[in-house]
Amino acid sequence: MIGRITYMELRTGLKGVLIFFLLVTIVAVAMPLIFPAYRDSLTEELEGANKVNLELPTDEGGMIILSWEPLETATIYMVLEDNRSSMVTAKIKYTGEETSITFEKDFEERRYYAVMAETDETVDPVLIGIASTEKGEDPFQELFQNPAYSGFTGGRNISILEVKGFITLEFFGWWWMLAGLFIAYQSVSVIASDFENKRMDVMLSTPISRRRYLLEKFSAMSIIALFITLVAIGGLAGGIANINAINEFSAETVFLSLIGCLPFLMVIAAVGILTAVLFQKTRVGMGVTFAFVFAEFFLYTFGNFSKSLEWMKSISIFNYWDYSSVIFDNLFKAGDFVILAAVAIVIIIISIWVFEKKDIPT
Repeated sequence: MIGRITYMELRTGLKGVLIFFLLVTIVAVAMPLIFPAYRDSLTEELEGANKVNLELPTDEGGMIILSWEPLETATIYMVLEDNRSSMVTAKIKYTGEETSITFEKDFEERRYYAVMAETDETVDPVLIGIASTEKGEDPFQELFQNPAYSGFTGGRNISILEVKGFITLEFFGWWWMLAGLFIAYQSVSVIASDFENKRMDVMLSTPISRRRYLLEKFSAMSIIALFITLVAIGGLAGGIANINAINEFSAETVFLSLIGCLPFLMVIAAVGILTAVLFQKTRVGMGVTFAFVFAEFFLYTFGNFSKSLEWMKSISIFNYWDYSSVIFDNLFKAGDFVILAAVAIVIIIISIWVFEKKDIPT
């Protein structure tokens, strides 16, 4: 019966897939939930910051506009300036009755501005709020200028203090390894184990051709790849919705950015099947398949170092899964999706040809 091997493989590997399903669900849901705490840890909370507004110039040497909410009992306002939020060495920048001031930005370093109000009701001035000329520092900003990182963001200047930048680095940055190596392990073991356990000759003694055998094994791997991809999509979308960031990172963006990895995983599965057929040993097949995945990663990385090395990217499967384009440009590259799918099919055809030429050990 057509599909019997696929069914048997899915049933046999169900336990391992479910364990990986739980891992993917936990990580995909938890990753967005970490973002608010991570962002807040790098963003200095200044007292009364919501009551003070600081507009910075777009050009160097422009004018800064500082405004604040009026206090009904205030008789006079005072603005203090310092390069530390503690304001221990503050200098008076302004005193008067206005609720906004404009002054030239003639400095480069971070400055803090504390707005105080004197009232008839209190002896000491009342703090309205503090504002800073800079937001929280992104510790990865300099790293993104490195070609090894910029390649995975399409050369974009992203911030990890934003949802898109955080998910791109912290989720997609490792997803290829987690999902890719899992599929590599599964695809090698489903073939090599039949060789090692002396089941291959028994399997092929039934009315099942070698072609059908490999195609159904590949179909099982493709279904597993689709399953874990859909799980990741649901988990990531749920986590983003939980932090109320769905307007910044929509469910459609999550779907398109992750579904693009499906043919990517299918190529890895096809390579795993080919190595299993060639070497007939689980350890050797896994070693070669893992080496293939990391070699493709390094080809893509090196291809971003300079224009003279860009040709390396064209032979890397990572170049054809451009999740950054979906996340930042709302552009899903269907052509690249088709290219990866075609590569997977070609590798499976080669695997079938090799398998039909191979002797089956008994």
